[in-house]
Amino acid sequence: MRTRSVLNTRLTPLAFALGLGLSLPSAAQDQISVYEFNLSTQPLSHTLTQVAKTASMNLIADANLLNGLQAPALQGEISLDQALELTLKNSNLTARIIDNNIIIKATVRAHSSSKTRARHTSFIPDGSNRVQEDIEVIEVKGDKLNMHREQIARTKGLSNSDIFSSFAGVEANNLRNEAGALDIGIRGVQGEGRVPIFIDGSLQSTHTNRGYMGSSDRTYIDSNLISKVNIEKGASAKASPFSSGAIGGMVSIRTLDTQDILKSGEQLGALVKINTHNNNHTPDVPESFGLQNYYEVSNDNDTLDFAGGGFTLATAYEQDKLKVVLAYSKKKVGNYFAGSKGFEEFVEEVDSMRFEAPKDAHGNSLDVPFSEYILTDYTFLILPPVNQNGEVVNTSFESDSYLAKLNYEFTDEQSLEVNTRFHKQEAGEMLASYWYKQRAGDTKFWKEADENGEDQWMSEEIPEGVETMPQWQPGSALVNSASALYRLMPSNNALVDLSVNVWRTSARLQQYNALGSNLGQNAGQYFHRVNNKRHGVSVLNASAFAVANKPVTLTYGLSWQSETLSPHKYWQDNFKRDWHSADFKLRSTSRNGEQTKRAIFANAQVDLAPVELALNLNHHDSVNQDFQDENTLKFAGKTDFTLQAKYHLLDNTAVKAKYSNAYRMPNLYETTVSNEVFSYSSDYPITPEKTKSYDIGIESEFTNLMQNGDKLVLSAEYFYTNIENMLATGFLPKPGQPAWDQKFTFTNYDKFELPGTELGIYYQSDLFYSKLSYTKYSNVEMCSSLMAQAADVETCNKTGFAGSLTPLRVPPEKSYIAIVGTKLFNDAIDTGFTYKKHTEKHHPGGFLSGTGVTALEYIPAGYQLDFYFDYTFSDDITGNIAITNLTDQYKVSTGSIVAMPEPGQTISIGLEFKL
Repeated sequence: MRTRSVLNTRLTPLAFALGLGLSLPSAAQDQISVYEFNLSTQPLSHTLTQVAKTASMNLIADANLLNGLQAPALQGEISLDQALELTLKNSNLTARIIDNNIIIKATVRAHSSSKTRARHTSFIPDGSNRVQEDIEVIEVKGDKLNMHREQIARTKGLSNSDIFSSFAGVEANNLRNEAGALDIGIRGVQGEGRVPIFIDGSLQSTHTNRGYMGSSDRTYIDSNLISKVNIEKGASAKASPFSSGAIGGMVSIRTLDTQDILKSGEQLGALVKINTHNNNHTPDVPESFGLQNYYEVSNDNDTLDFAGGGFTLATAYEQDKLKVVLAYSKKKVGNYFAGSKGFEEFVEEVDSMRFEAPKDAHGNSLDVPFSEYILTDYTFLILPPVNQNGEVVNTSFESDSYLAKLNYEFTDEQSLEVNTRFHKQEAGEMLASYWYKQRAGDTKFWKEADENGEDQWMSEEIPEGVETMPQWQPGSALVNSASALYRLMPSNNALVDLSVNVWRTSARLQQYNALGSNLGQNAGQYFHRVNNKRHGVSVLNASAFAVANKPVTLTYGLSWQSETLSPHKYWQDNFKRDWHSADFKLRSTSRNGEQTKRAIFANAQVDLAPVELALNLNHHDSVNQDFQDENTLKFAGKTDFTLQAKYHLLDNTAVKAKYSNAYRMPNLYETTVSNEVFSYSSDYPITPEKTKSYDIGIESEFTNLMQNGDKLVLSAEYFYTNIENMLATGFLPKPGQPAWDQKFTFTNYDKFELPGTELGIYYQSDLFYSKLSYTKYSNVEMCSSLMAQAADVETCNKTGFAGSLTPLRVPPEKSYIAIVGTKLFNDAIDTGFTYKKHTEKHHPGGFLSGTGVTALEYIPAGYQLDFYFDYTFSDDITGNIAITNLTDQYKVSTGSIVAMPEPGQTISIGLEFKL
């Protein structure tokens, strides 16, 4: 990473106190990491600020110590300790690294009779957490979360999305039926670009139709290739070229870099990661579409069968001007097995009445005419399709991922980074209307071709001891992305920090989620192939200057991006019928259209001691074309406005407030027609969403409470989100037609209000650390006069509307996350527990009735306890063991539409080493 000087600025105590990240201790690694600096002689406060930012660390100091001091020029690639030593030379200041903090203090000198004792500077790396008593550290985290490889590795799970499961307010809804992809929500806001995911600077999400479950905004990546994750909650207060529509937040992912792979001081090296887990079964799927409906599920989970797992090999080369990374990762997961405890919570008791023959004194039924039968009450049970410790069908997953990165510095002021990533996978998924079970005594029906090639219907009764569920062949995804970033950073011109970014993402998908294909019954009628391509370009510049001695950083630029959805070029082969005439106008099941989005943006960061302000403006528009319907929708430009203020209330306490007024344009999927379940309808025109949101937070940090060097961070935040004209699915009557004749389309809801509170406690000492978080939503309300009129219900409610998918977007009222761990033997052992819990959730009565989906109307409260044990054999070899769902709970994700349980107890074993 390269930096440049900021001229004519000054630093306040607040600027030093503000935290630059949230992570567990990484000081030892940061001290030996090599960073590139290009700083000219300037005020010492400016150089220290940029050194801390480059190392992603917090800077703590008394600004009075730095007044009037100059720092020497800092050039080239050097370690953090070398940078601090050179910067503080002859300043009579000391730098100490504790956890993720750089602490600047006046040099402590021993008493001496000599009045001519030389002044000196010392650098003291310290990972022992022994903080001096008069130093208090403050981190303003609130709506920003950072996760590095250490935390990613600690969060084990079968899905790539599991790495997000331990953060408050971050949801990965319905992740078990998302083909191993990422579809992240933040504080109840999810889908359709509301929370975009950027990988190495490029947007890489793809649209996926999910039938009666709507659509998913999927991002495909193997979590073993991830180095860092940054999450920002709510509309962004920083400049981002492609943040238009990101009303819920943003997720930025950086893939493996040379620092993740190379040994200390080496130029060439490799990283190897091997992991395996139990609790999975590779399904043997029949070729016949008919027999796929009757896959025999297994209820026998062999805990010693470690058939799933992954392998990663990454190589890196680094020299003065060149950095290269090449990586390959393989992951394979079979159908997992559900837990056992709590199964009874999903068994539904139904009270009913029936006619029964009268009984004698011994309870035997009498042989009497039906006219003498008696109407009696009785109760019967409805079991969920998946048994205790039963196989959960269509959850298998297999992927191969390739990564290549190159960074070249033409000069000290110019660099070029080029990335490309290829991901191919096969993953099980199915439509919600096929989530059911057949049991012994039921009859299965299927077609088979006879010796003459004619289809014949076959039938067979399911024998005792056998249970079947639909298990389809896996769908596939081929995703290829590439990006290039050019940077120009003159060391003698603080007005220029230029970045030009070009990227492209192409996805070819084969999935069973269409309607009307001619391949056969059951899954065969849903098969289709679709292409989703995105590409974009952005130009951004940052200028640093001072106005009335107030430091200002102004970032501004523009962006353009295009997205296309199109069917496979031979799509007609799968949908044309023999009875279609030659001039029959066949409509593709897949979308066929293009969306073009433009944006111009500006961001100002102003230090008005003791307040720091951030102002973000983003003006954007959209043009959406539907090639099938020959229709073009133009959405006029809207301007997003975000204002954020941070105030250092006390030495150890800071408060933050943010207000945003942002828009999301209807996306390509919402404005095009197809034979999929939901399509755009001109009978119900749509408009952009408008989101008003604000949050207010406070955070305090205390040190040396129970022992020397410990620290405690307390945080609280209130947030409020109101999405006006929220776009969502709906079952609406066709104009002029009977009420039962409905359109499945997209429409604007009046509003969706999501107020809530987040509380956090973080404690760390020499041996013990913990992180506790609590999220509570209060007075959640969704309103739609149009949906209410169609269903004859109240305009506003707390659960969403039965004739739509909005109930899935409403989060549970309360959720809890607790991480408790310890580090032993000089941090060689890192072990602990992660506890996650949510309260019950209700869906409206009659949810998705008439669609063939047995939708959940009630999701019980549930919890999961995970255990992890990481051991560092040496600086270059680590191993880990994890047990997820330690108590083997039978639970369902709060974003599920059907009773698809989460994985039961799963043991994972991993080994990582550098060569």
